[in-house]
Amino acid sequence: MDILLSGKSAWQYHHTKHRHKTWELIANLSGEGYMEIDGETVPFSPLTIVCIPPEVEHNKHSDAGFRDTWVWFGDFPMMDSTHATVLQDDSDHNITSLINILYSVQYRKEPNKKLVAESLLESIQQLILSRLERKPLDARVDEILNDIVHHFQDPAFSLDECLTQHGYCSDHMRRLFREQTGKTPHEYLMHLRLKTAKKFLTARDISSHSVTEIATMVGFNDVSYFSRAFKKATGVAPSDYFEKK
Repeated sequence: MDILLSGKSAWQYHHTKHRHKTWELIANLSGEGYMEIDGETVPFSPLTIVCIPPEVEHNKHSDAGFRDTWVWFGDFPMMDSTHATVLQDDSDHNITSLINILYSVQYRKEPNKKLVAESLLESIQQLILSRLERKPLDARVDEILNDIVHHFQDPAFSLDECLTQHGYCSDHMRRLFREQTGKTPHEYLMHLRLKTAKKFLTARDISSHSVTEIATMVGFNDVSYFSRAFKKATGVAPSDYFEKK
């Protein structure tokens, strides 16, 4: 997969109409405004990601100004090659972060930078495709989901605090979270903890962690509670899980 060029814009207000012979991937870093893409007006804001196929005319405008980062590359398998695709990055900025790393790799003197850059671009493409296949989440649900993902291994993590710290009604957010993910926040938290515990237990031959240590590593304060929850979910006590595998 050919990465032809990547760059970051200075603070600016307008890009005139233009087109490329390559794909262009744009991540908006700051500022709000609109793009005209093949005659269609598309608003943008921070974390807007735009994938523009070859030969599609586009421009960009903001009264207050904007900054973005972009990549030109040769191919984007499975993406619509006739129309631009627009999506919002998640609250963790995962796609934007990878594009920034790709930019950095492109301009560093690394012996294997071409291979690293190609791997990063492939990861970016897969994230975009995955995001398009997934039903968009409410921004508030996305925030809570990210909090759980980043803190579920911390025994001090409080789900009640997570639900209220953004100023939302806890009961409403529990209902909304379940509607959009299929699980309550507590069920999602337990799912991540027990799923991770299985991985640690399976790896006990190389890690030598005790069941008590693993319970703490996946976010449980109480090893007895961990053991009951694990057995209820799997039918096997944690101490027997490794032998079973």
